[in-house]
Amino acid sequence: MERVIGLVNKLQQICTSLGDNALSPQSILWNKLPTIVVVGGQSSGKSSVLEAVVGRDFLPRGTGIVTRRPLVLQLVKTDDPNAQDYGEFSHAPGRKIFNFEDIRKEIEDETERHLHKMGTNKVVSPDPIYLTVYSNNVPNLTLVDMPGLTKVPIDGQPPSIVQELDDMARQYVKSDNAIILAVTPANADLATSDALRMARDVDPSGDRTIGVLTKVDIMDRGTDCRDVLLGKTLKLKHSWVAVVNRGQADINSRVSMKDARAKEREFFQSKPEYQDLQNTGTTFLADKLSNHLINEIMKSLPSIQSYIDDTIAKLTKELQALGGDVSHSRGAMLHMTLQLCQKLERAFERFVDGGKDGGEKILDVFEIKLKEAINKLPFQRILTLKNVQMVVNEADGYQPHIIAPENGYRRLIEDGLSLLRDPSLNAVELVHQILKSIVTLAVNTPECRDLQRFFNLKSEIIDHAANTLERLRKETDAMVRTLVDMEASYLSASFFREIVAAESYAYDPSRPRPAFYTLAGENLFEKRYDNLPAADAHLQKISDHVSAYLAIVKGQMLATVPKAIVHCMVVPAKGGLLTALQEEVAGKEEPQLRRMINESEEIAEQRESIKKRLTLLQRASKEVSAFM
Repeated sequence: MERVIGLVNKLQQICTSLGDNALSPQSILWNKLPTIVVVGGQSSGKSSVLEAVVGRDFLPRGTGIVTRRPLVLQLVKTDDPNAQDYGEFSHAPGRKIFNFEDIRKEIEDETERHLHKMGTNKVVSPDPIYLTVYSNNVPNLTLVDMPGLTKVPIDGQPPSIVQELDDMARQYVKSDNAIILAVTPANADLATSDALRMARDVDPSGDRTIGVLTKVDIMDRGTDCRDVLLGKTLKLKHSWVAVVNRGQADINSRVSMKDARAKEREFFQSKPEYQDLQNTGTTFLADKLSNHLINEIMKSLPSIQSYIDDTIAKLTKELQALGGDVSHSRGAMLHMTLQLCQKLERAFERFVDGGKDGGEKILDVFEIKLKEAINKLPFQRILTLKNVQMVVNEADGYQPHIIAPENGYRRLIEDGLSLLRDPSLNAVELVHQILKSIVTLAVNTPECRDLQRFFNLKSEIIDHAANTLERLRKETDAMVRTLVDMEASYLSASFFREIVAAESYAYDPSRPRPAFYTLAGENLFEKRYDNLPAADAHLQKISDHVSAYLAIVKGQMLATVPKAIVHCMVVPAKGGLLTALQEEVAGKEEPQLRRMINESEEIAEQRESIKKRLTLLQRASKEVSAFM
């Protein structure tokens, strides 16, 4: 028996070290362990029952709400009968308190300290106090003493106190592993018992509820609780136990626990209605609780072991995801930095060569956005007869053109080509922005998760990647400008020679004419101008010739601008996004590298927290395995 309860005590001590309790947002182990939770109304005798089990006066006393925070009380039976009893609080580890009056005072002081931190209007708190009592005279048990329930606020208590106390107790008793010790005074109407009401709410089948009747000795004359103890009225699956606590007079006259137990035995033996009953007295209650706890523990051990192992596996995975401890030797730091740079470059390259978040977006710029932008250019504004006439006349100045308005052609073509510059340069910027967004995606990939640990290094990598892309953007921008300017610098004379030849009277009709099309898609040699006045026909021909030439150049630009962008920006980015950083890092000394690899405090704390939990859970697993 002692081995089993000792095991649970060890596991609950591990819970204490983990900061794990019934109110933890994500309980790690607490809710898996069978725990006895003592609930009852204010002044129902809960604290007296606990003190009787422990055999010591150590709990705060008074009227109203005396217990103002849950008290997780671990009783550890020691082997040495001559050893002095003592208590130890988790908030003051290593401090053994041998005077139990001092334990009472520490409970009161720690409660006040905590409530003061929470605010002046706080009367109770759900945060537990952890106390372990070591004695040769106690059973190995863990009990949670809850603040007493009430139906109406008293003594200046806030109106919310009723609900606060109810919610707090409910959090502790709702777990399937909570054993509810429902304490009810026998001299009150049991049908209105706060403890029974809550027990029935959370444990309607009664599988987890043990009833305790207090104040049996002060029931009205002629009444007793025999029928309740026999299970004839208010029947509980695990029955009731009747106890007699010390009265206030006994406490004032400092009646010892030993004498109080003797007095309790004498009371039940002297009363005919209780003489033949076994379920009376504090000793019986302590034994019953121990036996019940053992049964619950034995049933729970396999699931506890499985749960601990699953949690260890989960935490191990989380720890691996956070990465290992950082070595601060120059070689190790340099190796890790270069390795992270290479991981990012590989992730970046994969996105660029990949689907909708990378390569497809770049392709959309070339095949959709660039094409749409060029097709929407206002070429027709340049090719109107009025503009053609104005440009031709201005181009030749005071000298009339003799055969063809060559300068006018050049000016019109240059005006058209100048329109191609903006959409071409915009395509460069769009691809540049896509590459920048791909860097962000790459940084957040699983293989680059270690970068989240090293804020300074992550910033350096992002900055260097941005600098590389900006340099490549400028080079690509210059290349695309050159492509547009090249077209304006040297016009293809062969195009116009073919037009002249095709339109001449000497043209051999048996030869196929070249297929030149205007921007509107009209075949240049199938157009008729005889329905226009001679002057307009002449201007329209010039307009159509220029349009056909611009159509050819437009097609060339749609083909060459993407090639220039890929050649000057995309391919170099894939091949050397972080080359400059890697070269720079190779020359850094140890202090510089250490500043760069300055792990995020949040990540370091997270890793240490997981390590602590892992260590404690591994210890718990070893304890359970050794027992099983």
